[in-house]
Amino acid sequence: MALAANCFLKYLWWTACYSAWTGVPKLADQWRAAGVRASFNGWSMLILEAASVIALCTIIRLRLGLRILASLVITVAGTGLLALVLSWIKQGIQ
Repeated sequence: MALAANCFLKYLWWTACYSAWTGVPKLADQWRAAGVRASFNGWSMLILEAASVIALCTIIRLRLGLRILASLVITVAGTGLLALVLSWIKQGIQ
């Protein structure tokens, strides 16, 4: 989940850069690279989230439907909280 949270923050950063630099001829190479990086980090986050859900599904012992639901809730909440903490750490808590 920590890796997925980090990929999510990188995805947000590169998406913002892509959005800011799009259409500026002088920055054409940078915004194309930012688009590729944003896409890579977005897909990496989704794959890591799916791996986390699968791992939790194998650990949690409930009925199948509840197991999947609990895994999704724990993964999304955990990744969100870790992204929040990582953003505080990367910005320097003030």
